[in-house]
Amino acid sequence: MLIRRAKKEDYPAFAAIEAEHPGYPAWGVKGFEAEENNRNSVTLAAEADGRAAGFINFWILRPQVQLNTLAVGKAFLRRGTATALIGKLLEYAAKSLCREIDLEVNEHNAAAIALYQRHGFAVVGKRPKFYNNTDDALLLRKTVPGV
Repeated sequence: MLIRRAKKEDYPAFAAIEAEHPGYPAWGVKGFEAEENNRNSVTLAAEADGRAAGFINFWILRPQVQLNTLAVGKAFLRRGTATALIGKLLEYAAKSLCREIDLEVNEHNAAAIALYQRHGFAVVGKRPKFYNNTDDALLLRKTVPGV
C-alpha cells in the first residue's frame, strides 16, 4: 500500500468512497479542492491495486493537528488502509513538532471509534448535536509519542 500526497485527479475517487458510506459527512470534490487553498491542510491518498483505497485530511496547527476526515473504500476495509493513513498522520505530526492530535467522530460510528481507540485516541469531550443537529460528536485526542 502506497500513502502519498493527494492530487486533484484523486478527488472524484475520494467522493466515490464517501458515497459508499451513508451518513458520512462528505466533502465531495469541491471540499477537497477548497483544502488546496489552506496552507495548513494536508490531504493524503492511500493507493492499492492501482486505485484510491482511502484518504485522510488533517490540519497542522502547531502544537496540535486537527484530523478532519478519514475514509476507506469498502473494497479495502480490514486491509490495513486506515492504519497506514493514521501512521502517516503520526509521522507528519511528529515532524511538525505537534504534541496532540484532535478529532471529532459521530457517537454512533462504533467502527471509527474502535479504530481510533486502537491507535491510542481517548475521548476527552462531547459536542451535542454536532452532526445534522441530531447526533453528538465525541472529541478524541492522542498525544504524539516523542514530541
